[in-house]
Amino acid sequence: MTRTSSLPPPGDIVVRLRDVSKTYLLGAVAVPGLHELSLEIGRATFSVIVGPSGSGKTTLLNLIGGIDRPSAGTVEVAGQDLGGLGDDRRSDFRARNIGFIFQSFNLIPVLSAYENVEYPLLLTRVAAAERRRRVMALLDAVGIGDQSRRRPNQMSGGQRQRVAIARALVKDPVLVLADEPTANLDSRTGAQIIALMHAMQTRCRTSFVVSSHDPQVMEQADETFTIRDGALIDRHCRATS
Repeated sequence: MTRTSSLPPPGDIVVRLRDVSKTYLLGAVAVPGLHELSLEIGRATFSVIVGPSGSGKTTLLNLIGGIDRPSAGTVEVAGQDLGGLGDDRRSDFRARNIGFIFQSFNLIPVLSAYENVEYPLLLTRVAAAERRRRVMALLDAVGIGDQSRRRPNQMSGGQRQRVAIARALVKDPVLVLADEPTANLDSRTGAQIIALMHAMQTRCRTSFVVSSHDPQVMEQADETFTIRDGALIDRHCRATS
């Protein structure tokens, strides 16, 4: 892996971490998660976070997604310091600006594919006609418009992950976070999902930040961040012609 010092222009940065540390308490024992980690991620990029199990990848995604707070340092998304927001405002910011894709899909089992994708728009009170337009446009875009009435248990793993991608994008977020999105899929389906995520990232001009061990995911990355023991040890940008 070749190290590069190239950074996105200041106005094109969607995620900025400065000297971020995270420590968890397990009883009376302090367990370090991240240690003085700094990084910047550009707008409309497909970025991948790699590292061994326990390196801090999920902790990093949780901090960027506003699910957790840093013990020290600052986390900014789209210019907003998440640490400066109270719980309610942080939840509202997350609901409007950040989409999530999980390895276990995290779909609501009693809802149809359509209703799962629609759900984030209900939380942000989007009008019914606009909800329908957005939901059907994205279900068609991810190739399952004809599956809109099916519930998750009536769908394959790949179809469920397509629903999850549509759900993450339906609110037109500035950022989508994906935690090991191909881990529960076979290699062929995983490759299809990776290609779909990259295509949707390009189409929607949304930044994707993906944590993964999958070499197929890394091959698609515009930039790759390698972390080990809670510290950033390398940043690599794909060469452009």
